[in-house]
Amino acid sequence: MPSDGRCSVKSPRTQPAFIASYKEPWTASAFEHFYRFSLDLASTGASAAMAKTAIAPLERAKILMQVSPMNNQPNAGKYSSAWDALKRIPQREGWMALYRGNGANVLRLVPEVALKFGLNDQLKILFTPADGGSMSFSRKLAAGATAGVLKTGLLYPLELAWTRIAADTAAKNDRRLYTGLLHCLQQTYHAEGPRGLYKGALLSGATVVPYLAVSFSVYDHLKAQVKEDRTTRQLWWYPLAKVGMGATASTVAQAVAYPADTVRRRMQVNGSVGQQQIAYRGYLDCVRSMARTEGLTAFYRGFTVSCIKTAPSAALQFLTYDLLKSGIMWYEAKSMNRTRS
Repeated sequence: MPSDGRCSVKSPRTQPAFIASYKEPWTASAFEHFYRFSLDLASTGASAAMAKTAIAPLERAKILMQVSPMNNQPNAGKYSSAWDALKRIPQREGWMALYRGNGANVLRLVPEVALKFGLNDQLKILFTPADGGSMSFSRKLAAGATAGVLKTGLLYPLELAWTRIAADTAAKNDRRLYTGLLHCLQQTYHAEGPRGLYKGALLSGATVVPYLAVSFSVYDHLKAQVKEDRTTRQLWWYPLAKVGMGATASTVAQAVAYPADTVRRRMQVNGSVGQQQIAYRGYLDCVRSMARTEGLTAFYRGFTVSCIKTAPSAALQFLTYDLLKSGIMWYEAKSMNRTRS
C-alpha cells in the first residue's frame, strides 16, 4: 500500500502479443467439422439401416404386390396378398428371402444420407430469404424438390436394383435372377443399356413435388396444434407426438403419390431379366393397361402394408438415432474425463 494511505488497483494482466493473436490452424477446424459430420452421418445411416432392416419383410411384400401381375413365373411364384407373401415366402423361398433386396436397400442409404447432409446446408443458404427470415412453404417445397431431383439423378440405379432383386420370387432350389447388387446393375446395363438403369426415374422425379407438398402441409397443420414452449417439449409424450405427426403426414402423402409409385415400380421391373417380353411400352401404356385389365384398385396394391410399416419405421429410426447419439456423447465425455485425469 502506498505511504499516503491510498489503495492501489492492479491493472489486469495483459496476454503476450503472440498468445492474443493466436488462431487455431485451419486443419484443426476442418478436422473438427469432418469429425462431427462423420458422427452425424454414422448415427443417421446406422439408425436408418436398422429401421429398414426391421421392416424389410413388409417392404418386400409391398413390392411383390405392386409388381406381381407382371410375374411370368409359375403360379407358385405369385402371392395373392401381402399376408400370403409373408406366410408363404419362408416356406417356398426360405426365411432369409424375407430380406431379399434389403442389402441393396441398406447400401444405398450410405450415399443417400451423405448426399442429404451435404446438400442440406447449401439448400438452406440458397432458399433462405435474403433478410434471414424463416423459409416459407414455397421455399421449403423448392428446396425439397431440388434435393429429391438431385438424389434421383445420382442414386436411382441403386433403387432400381433393389426393386428388381426384391421382385425375384425364385424358390429355394431355383436359380435366382440376380446374385446381388453389382450383378443386377451389370445385367441391366448389358441387356438394356444406360437408359435401363433409369427406368421409371422420370415419374420418380415428377412425384417429388406433390408428395412433399402434402407431407409439409399435413405436418405443419398437425404441428400447429401442439405448443412449442419449453414445458411442452419436456413432457414424456412430446417425442411420441413428433413421431406420430411425421408418420401421419407420410401416410397421407403416400395416399396421394402411391399410384405413381406403383407405376414406377412396374416400369423398373419392365423388360428385366426373366421376363418373356416387355409388358408396357411406356408410362401411359402401363396406366391404361393396369386400369383396363386390373381395375383402379391395382394402383393401390400393397398400400395397406405400406401404411402399417410407416409408423414403426419412423419410431424405430427416431429411437435408434437417439440411442446412438447418446452413446457417442457418453463415450466422448468419458474420454475427456480420462484425458484430464
